[in-house]
Amino acid sequence: MSGATAGADLRPVADRGAWLGFGNLARNEAAQWTRTRSAWVQPLVWLAILVAPLLLPLVLMRELLEAETGGAFAMALQVPFQMGSLALPIGTIILLHGAIIAERETGTAAWILSKPASRAAFVLAKFAVHASALTLVAVLLPAVVAYGALSRAAGGALPLAPYAAAFGLLALNLLFYAALTLVLGAFARGRGVVLAVGLILLFGVDAALVVAPRLADAGPWMLGRMAIVLAGGGTLVTPLPLFATPAWIAAFLALAVWRVRREEF
Repeated sequence: MSGATAGADLRPVADRGAWLGFGNLARNEAAQWTRTRSAWVQPLVWLAILVAPLLLPLVLMRELLEAETGGAFAMALQVPFQMGSLALPIGTIILLHGAIIAERETGTAAWILSKPASRAAFVLAKFAVHASALTLVAVLLPAVVAYGALSRAAGGALPLAPYAAAFGLLALNLLFYAALTLVLGAFARGRGVVLAVGLILLFGVDAALVVAPRLADAGPWMLGRMAIVLAGGGTLVTPLPLFATPAWIAAFLALAVWRVRREEF
C-alpha cells in the first residue's frame, strides 16, 4: 500500500512503551483503505477472483461437469479454495510490498518516528490494519457470498462449521504472507526485491517439498489443500501447520520490529 497518507491525522497519545502511538499509526494505515478507491475496488476485485469463477461449474459448464466424479457441485465447492490458496498470497505480497519501503523512500517513516511513536508500533500497526482489511475484503466477504451461492446450488444451507474453518485456513495463509512481506520490506532496500523473494518463496515451495516432503507440516504450504478437505466434510491429517504457521507469523513480526529498531531512517 502507498505511504501517501501516512502523515495524516496524527493525534496526541498518552500510551508508552512498545505500543506508543499505535492508535494514531493504525488510523493512518486505515485511511489507505477507507479514504481511497480501495474501499470499493478491493471488494470487487476479490469477489471477481474468488466468487465469479463459480459461474463455470454452477452455470456455464454445469451439464458437462455433471458427468464427472462428484458432479458440478463438488467441483464448485473447491473453486474458492483453489483460487484463494494462490491468489490471496499473491495479492497480499503485491499490496504490502511497499508498506515500509515507500515510507522509507519518501522520508515519511523518519518524520513519523520523530514523533511520539515507537518503532514496534510502526510495524505492528501496518500488520494489524492491512491484515485485518485484507481478511475482511478478500476472505470474509467472498466467503459469505460464495456460501450463499453454493447453498442455493445445493438446495439448502451448507454445514457452516467446516465451511468457515476452511476459509479460516485461507485467512491464516494470508496472515503468513502479510507478515513475510513486512519483514522482507524491513530488510530490503527496493520493492522489486520484496516482490521477487516473496513470489519465489510462494511458487518455489512445491519444488522444495518434493526434495524435503517433511517440511510440508512446518508452515502454511498445505493450508490450501487442507481447506478443500475441510470444506468437503473431511478431516485434517495433521494439525501441525495450524501451530507452525502462527509461530512463523510471530517470528516474522519480531524480526521486522528488531530490524526497524536498528535502522536509521
